[in-house]
Order: sequence, then C-alpha cells, then structure tokens
Amino acid sequence: MGDAANIIVGTAGKAYRAEVGATFPTGPEEPWGADFSDMGFITPDGLEEALEEERTQLDAWGEDAPVVDLARKRTQTFKLVFRETNAFNLSLYYQVKLASMTSTAAATPKKQFLSFGSGSVTDTVEVALGLDVIMSGKRHRIMIARCGVSDREAVKHSSEESSNFGMTFTALAAPGGAQSVQHMITEVTLPVEPEPDPG
Repeated sequence: MGDAANIIVGTAGKAYRAEVGATFPTGPEEPWGADFSDMGFITPDGLEEALEEERTQLDAWGEDAPVVDLARKRTQTFKLVFRETNAFNLSLYYQVKLASMTSTAAATPKKQFLSFGSGSVTDTVEVALGLDVIMSGKRHRIMIARCGVSDREAVKHSSEESSNFGMTFTALAAPGGAQSVQHMITEVTLPVEPEPDPG
C-alpha cells in the first residue's frame, strides 16, 4: 500500500560549488564545508535530473530475446536556472576561470566592476557541485564530485524578466575512482531482503 509520506515535492533547493577534490558532507543534514559557495537564487522550475544509458544487447542462435544486456555508458545531467549574476555563475556560463577575471575596485564616482574575456575551448571550467532538494523536513542531497556545463540556455536581457543563467551540468568521472554522483535522502527506509531458501 502506498504511503503519502514518501512523496517528495521540492519546495525549495540550493546549489553549491567548490573546486574538484573538495570534501563533501557525510550526511544530508550536515552543513556544507567552507570550500563550498552558495550559487544563489534558482528559478521556481527547480532542478531537472536526467539519467541516460547506452546499452548493447547480445543475441544468441535460437533465442528470441537478447541473452546479454550490457550498459556501455551512463550519463547523468542536472539542469538549473540561476537568477543571480555573480562571479561563480558567470565563470561557468562563459567558461572563464575565476583566476582569469579581473575585479576593478570602486573609485568615486565610478563603481566596482568585473571584467573578463570570452572563454576559449581550452579554458575548461570544472567544479564539484552540491545540490539540496528540500521539502518540509525531508532532504535529498546530491553530490557530484566532478562536472562541467554541457548545455546553456540563451540569456535574455529584458524589462520583464531577470537575466537568468540556465545551465545543464554533466557528471564526469570522479578523481581517484570515487563515485561520480552520490545521493543521500532522509527518511527512506531500506527493505529487509528475505533470506534465501537453503533447500
């Protein structure tokens, strides 16, 4: 029988970024470490997570169904639309490393400003990404050890909407053979598997 308590509606969420190799929290309700920076407000569309697989099926003589089904490649993507114009989002959207940006201090009457050139294809920006999906006490935490931006929405500058940065992150192989993506979800129980029949 179904249990409505198991339904998660992401009423709020946060995204955090850090340098690849940063240490993730060990639990879904622990605070993010000093290495992680809040990426700012996200549009109400929330997080769109997708998992795609490329598979190879092997047939056998006389069999009417495949005898082997192999996963060749698994691609996980995470799409978010950020409302804030900050250095972290600009770096990822334009593929410019923070170290390649210049901040010019304010000097009355001139305002402080950030300047950078368009990123080159060799100036790849990769980050560790932390995502929290939150609903009335429940939390689904997703930790991506290494990822890059694989798709970008057009930025619209108008009087009717904020200048948003829509980005799709693709999980990449993690350093040192670690798990590329790790999930932690509160209040989800693990069922007890029945013991195999020894007879």
